[in-house]
Amino acid sequence: MRFSHARHARAKPRYARIGVGVAAVVAMLVPGVAHADAGFDNSSWQGCYNAQAAKNSGASFSITKITEGVNYVNPAADCQLQANRAAGLRIGAYGYARPEYGNSPEAEADFFNAQSNARGLVHAGVIPFLDWEPPASHRGDTEWAKRWLDRVASYWGVKPIIYMSASTISAGDWRAVAGADYGLWVAGYPRGYAGERLRDPGAPPYSVAPWPFAAAWQYSSSGHVPGVGTAVDVNWWYGDAGTWAKYANAPIGTRPNPVAPSLTPQQGAPVGDAASIASAVIRGDYGNDPQRHALLGNRYNEVMAAVNERLRGNTGGGTGSGVYVVRPGDCLSAVFGGSWPTVARLNGIHAPYVIHPGQRLSTGGGGAGGRSVTVRRGDTLSGIAARLGVPQGQLHGYRSGDPGLIYPGEVLSY
Repeated sequence: MRFSHARHARAKPRYARIGVGVAAVVAMLVPGVAHADAGFDNSSWQGCYNAQAAKNSGASFSITKITEGVNYVNPAADCQLQANRAAGLRIGAYGYARPEYGNSPEAEADFFNAQSNARGLVHAGVIPFLDWEPPASHRGDTEWAKRWLDRVASYWGVKPIIYMSASTISAGDWRAVAGADYGLWVAGYPRGYAGERLRDPGAPPYSVAPWPFAAAWQYSSSGHVPGVGTAVDVNWWYGDAGTWAKYANAPIGTRPNPVAPSLTPQQGAPVGDAASIASAVIRGDYGNDPQRHALLGNRYNEVMAAVNERLRGNTGGGTGSGVYVVRPGDCLSAVFGGSWPTVARLNGIHAPYVIHPGQRLSTGGGGAGGRSVTVRRGDTLSGIAARLGVPQGQLHGYRSGDPGLIYPGEVLSY
């Protein structure tokens, strides 16, 4: 698969707790009804797509990435959700876990909850999912995962489903998670990365114990889904609309009404320390003002002060020479996005590209904070570089991290 409510001060509707494992099994045993169907999951990589074409090709549901960690929101989520609803697809929403960043599961869950609520997904027939694919050092941290699941379940009144690869199941003791009735969405690609399609792949050829069965199977990441793409994650759901409704703890036929978020400062303020959020701002995750101001909410001044300090290279010397000071937990790609190879080259950093807290990195800007250019409609990165007479690799700050994807209004440094 490839903002913050600290204590949930406002009362939320309470929904009856259900045993989704038992409910799903019972639903599958009702005769005369088709009890499995196909769908796909999506993130920013798919951009805005034609969900009706996907529906016409056999898709019944789509599971959309909403957040990652405590400060990233899928920039295409809103158009994807609107398209899914318009096409009549059942909707799932997932948060991508980042325990390796030192985030608490409660902070990540709160961020996911608030962003999902802002989009009209909570208590609306939507199933929440946790995307669990951290690095090997954190893969077996089942307690972290369960705390996220518990936090989301309390807020939504819905038992989330956890996604992981078949090999990750053996990385930890998942009995407490399975025993708490959190379903499993397993991933495994027995056909490798050959071209695939929406189809019935049968039962997963893997052990899913301690779960008695998988709620869904992602059987390929190379699926051709018309209207969406040719390298799409395709999935098989072991149930139908009725089963989905039971997992979502909602009446059958409940339809979400996804809306573009209208973030107030209190609702939209991200959680986490200012230094971590500043890294995300520098990376481009929060875009430019006024979007950045809306997303940072009442933490805008605090975070931007940290951003400005770091971009000035403020270590007491006040050099103001386009120098970045490395903070604990930083890595080149996280701080500089798609321009990290340029920064590495400027500073003589080679594989394995290790940087250290306190290290001063030249960003190549020079002068009093460097130079900048605003992306215009129709611009490409190579075109901007040619216009300015600079190497393309010297341009950085595009929030997608992909040199082939820049947005009008973005301010790039060089």
